[in-house]
Amino acid sequence: MEKFSRAMFEQYVGKNFNLQLGADQSIELRLNNITTQQISRTYDSFTLNFDPPAGAAALPDDSYQMTAEGFGPELIHISATHAGTPDPNVYYYEAVFNVYLG
Repeated sequence: MEKFSRAMFEQYVGKNFNLQLGADQSIELRLNNITTQQISRTYDSFTLNFDPPAGAAALPDDSYQMTAEGFGPELIHISATHAGTPDPNVYYYEAVFNVYLG
């Protein structure tokens, strides 16, 4: 697998990722968008923002095997967040990356 980068994930915006919960259980998360923060010239810093299926219970912050058409499986850490949502029952997931470019 090539090094993770914002550019690598851009083709997956709007696509579903299959997140493995257990041996025979999974859930699909839609990659809604990618946000970028310029921290340093030596790091590619970006956040993947995923939407859960409607009505799905929140998953614990953890690392999960994720796949999409042409991607993975790769272990990616996600965290549930309410940032920007006025309803505490509405959330999305984010995966934060700080990739050293050196």
